[in-house]
Amino acid sequence: MTQARQPLLEALRAAHVRLGLTAVFAAGLLLTLVSFLTLRTHVEQNVSLIARSIAYSAEAATVFNDPASATEVMTSIAAQEGLLSAEIIRGGGAAPMASYARERSAPVEAALAHVGTLLFPLQATASITHQQAEVGRVTVHGNGGVYLLFLLEVVVAVAACMAAIGWWVSRLSHRIENDIVNPLNSLASLTRTARTERALGLRALPAVVKEIHTLGEDFNALLAEIQSREADLVAKHNNLKTANESLSFLAFHDSLTGLPNRASFLQHVSRAAFASRGRASKVAILYVDSDNFKSVNDRLGHAAGDDVLIETARRIRALLRESDVVARLGGDEFAVLLAPIRSADDATRVAAEVAAALREPVQSARFGTIESSASVGVAVFPGHVDTVDELLLAADAAMYRAKTRQPGSYWIFDPALDAQAGACMA
Repeated sequence: MTQARQPLLEALRAAHVRLGLTAVFAAGLLLTLVSFLTLRTHVEQNVSLIARSIAYSAEAATVFNDPASATEVMTSIAAQEGLLSAEIIRGGGAAPMASYARERSAPVEAALAHVGTLLFPLQATASITHQQAEVGRVTVHGNGGVYLLFLLEVVVAVAACMAAIGWWVSRLSHRIENDIVNPLNSLASLTRTARTERALGLRALPAVVKEIHTLGEDFNALLAEIQSREADLVAKHNNLKTANESLSFLAFHDSLTGLPNRASFLQHVSRAAFASRGRASKVAILYVDSDNFKSVNDRLGHAAGDDVLIETARRIRALLRESDVVARLGGDEFAVLLAPIRSADDATRVAAEVAAALREPVQSARFGTIESSASVGVAVFPGHVDTVDELLLAADAAMYRAKTRQPGSYWIFDPALDAQAGACMA
């Protein structure tokens, strides 16, 4: 079972989000806790200060036992500071000499005050002294709702900071995507394209991150090296192909005239004979042999003989169809495959044209006019012979009868008149 692999971008984003949220949450929690503890200390100090302030202001009224003045002083300060309640007890008495209670507030405000009472130390006492003797005691209860609202403002500010930090983390994540993930994805896509499509000319773009840029440069160098080696291999392959084609050509062609050789000619004959079976068409072979080639070589040299052979090949090829084949069998011997033909008359017509064309003197740039002629033998399959192997022998026998009868002419094979041919094929 193949394990599902997480993309790099998702892995980095997940890690970044986890790290960012953890850091933001920890920072927000710590900041909130510090703010709460600081506010709690401030509340405690503030309530104690209010109690001392009332004690100092109500000292005279307490000494002279003036409840009205004490109440007036205490109410003024308590209302200004937003206290829930306050009272002054004179001497060691149990009943308060003066008291203050805030008017009943709305349900929401009362709920906030109740919650604030649970979170903050809102009660404080202070002694009223006169001539270093305690003459009374002040007890106050602060309004927790005020401090709770302040704490909520702090929490909102912390949340805003956390949101800003989260936004910055998101920006960093996008920057990582642009600087790291996108170049890596581009490099991976480039690698895949180079591998599947053999697009070795592609190159990685420069990257911001040094390591990724170095990786891209190394990859570009590797692609360039592979491209260079592949070009060398292609060049070597083309050279080998050319050499093989040249060797193959030389194996089946004559190097002087460029015509097919004996082996190639026999293959053409076999294919043509096989194609004619079951059809009305026939195939014919013209066997062509020079009448005075040896004397040309003896008088003028082999270079002159080569000129005669080349011109002989050109003249024969000019008289044939595209489907016909002319080959040099060796020395001054040529053979022509006529396929397909309708009857032996087609073969004799071409043989007459070949014999007439070869009777014309050869004009050599090096040796001038060279008298030359050739005798042509004709054999047809099926008709003259029963097998393809006998066809070339029959045409050869007919050529010898033409050469014996009249050099420079043609002769069509006839076993009844050619005992030598019969003996050769026996």
